[in-house]
Amino acid sequence: MEGVIWKGSPNHYSGRSGYQVTHITLHIMVGYLAGTDSTFANSASQASAHYGIGADGTIHQYVSERDGSYSDANYASNNSCISIEHEGGMAQGAVCTQACIDASARLCADIARRYGWDHLWHDGLKGNVWLHREIPGTDHACCPDLAPNGLPFQQVIDKANAILNGKTTNQERKENMAEMLFNNTDDGKVYYWNILTGCKYIGAYDQLKILKAAGVPMHETSSKGPWMTRAQEITDTTLAAINATINAQAAAIETLSKSIGADPGQIAEAVKKAVADKLDSLHITIKADED
Repeated sequence: MEGVIWKGSPNHYSGRSGYQVTHITLHIMVGYLAGTDSTFANSASQASAHYGIGADGTIHQYVSERDGSYSDANYASNNSCISIEHEGGMAQGAVCTQACIDASARLCADIARRYGWDHLWHDGLKGNVWLHREIPGTDHACCPDLAPNGLPFQQVIDKANAILNGKTTNQERKENMAEMLFNNTDDGKVYYWNILTGCKYIGAYDQLKILKAAGVPMHETSSKGPWMTRAQEITDTTLAAINATINAQAAAIETLSKSIGADPGQIAEAVKKAVADKLDSLHITIKADED
């Protein structure tokens, strides 16, 4: 899988002792990715997992899939699983984020494809997705889902299966409007981001609904906030250019209106009303994919 960063841990079996990979074991770190990196790099810890996923979706690999990891406190499971740790699990501090969940789903789907599993399911130790707390020998009674800010494992499974079935695009677009929020780290307030003009204000909500309904895809890579269009990431330079253009246009309208003896305020209101009427006249129908 592309984007996985190799870290390497000395804590693992050499090979899989005759076992075959039969399942994925899901874990929660009860901490942060950096701390997990440090623990797994320390041979004295005698702990590891095949993968660890951070709050921003970063994936680290510590053990080759050819080898068993020291993850499940169970020899057979250690040698027959692909183990995945997730950042989170703390009431105050590390939280299992949506980015972490989404990255886990992509990783689980990738694992499933490579091992010939057409779908993933959890059913105690009968499915091909196991929870650490259910494995005999473990003393981690809350791992991964019962810890504070734990892993919503069923969401991971559902998203992974959607990827395996090729049905992620429309599903992700329809989930909720939360993915269109812009978190302003300067003042802590949450704004809807107006993709059309680059301005922050609550009134942009309606425009975002139109873009959403029209199928504009969103992603989590913008330096200005968690969600933007794939087509354009608005930067400070772009915003400055847009604001300069808007100010120049406003000045031009005012000069023109005064030259013909019109009231600039009335013209501005007329333009505003025309735009609003146009938006109100749009009728958009959303159709789900048939596949």
